[in-house]
Amino acid sequence: MADHQAEPELTLRPRREIRRGFPLGAQIATGVVLILLAVHMFFTAVVNTPDSDLKYNVLPGAAADRYVRPYLVQDYKIFAPDPADTDRQLWVRAWVENSDGEKSRTEWVNATHIELAETYRKTLRKQLSIVGAERLMAAYSALNDTHKHVAGQNHLDGDALYALQDAMVEADDSEPSKVSEFIRASNYATSYGTQVAHAMWGDQGTVVGVQVRAVYDPVVRWVDRKDPNAERPPSRYTDLGWVPAMEWPAQDREAFSRTFTAWADRAGVQAEQLSATEATAEEN
Repeated sequence: MADHQAEPELTLRPRREIRRGFPLGAQIATGVVLILLAVHMFFTAVVNTPDSDLKYNVLPGAAADRYVRPYLVQDYKIFAPDPADTDRQLWVRAWVENSDGEKSRTEWVNATHIELAETYRKTLRKQLSIVGAERLMAAYSALNDTHKHVAGQNHLDGDALYALQDAMVEADDSEPSKVSEFIRASNYATSYGTQVAHAMWGDQGTVVGVQVRAVYDPVVRWVDRKDPNAERPPSRYTDLGWVPAMEWPAQDREAFSRTFTAWADRAGVQAEQLSATEATAEEN
């Protein structure tokens, strides 16, 4: 038999793994992003440096300020219960008529102080009284002197929704958009104030009128925060007269009263401390 040559043995070589490098373009883009992120974090830290000497004499504070303003400025209301520069409050008092037809005026109550009695409410979204105070102050500040004078008068005998607006237009029919904006803000605050009045003094009689006031109480300036003798700047407020109580169909007076009186108890505010006293409607 012929010798057969042994067939060559086939061996499978392991396929060499092909390693692909990170694309150069992606590497460059990643590097740029990391550099920009580092610069952003550095400037953010510089802006928030509490020591002014360190910020502006050692660190590039001026450059950091230019970098963050105006689009990257942080709102410290997110981190603190009170605003950074001003406490915004809504104050309310009521005109109450008892069963004998006698009318009396209550003391002022700081609705915002009561609304923020619960600790968790200080750190979440703006509360209704603060929203009302901000809208009212902004709209009031935009009015001219004639319209402010009319707004400071009493309008208890007119229609709840239109008396004040009609009086302002009659006195000066210019700047209708500013008047309309003020009326919307005033109605918002008055509606809220009416609910507060019913919650605090509804058991004393019929709430026939309310007076609201947006109060801005500035805090000590940041640059003076370490001065033990530093004083708060003077407060400013809206000077508005009495208007009729205002309620809307969707409002639930009883539910609001239960909640608000619970907050008042938490804040240590009792309706008896702010009871109605005899006065005349002409007294603002």
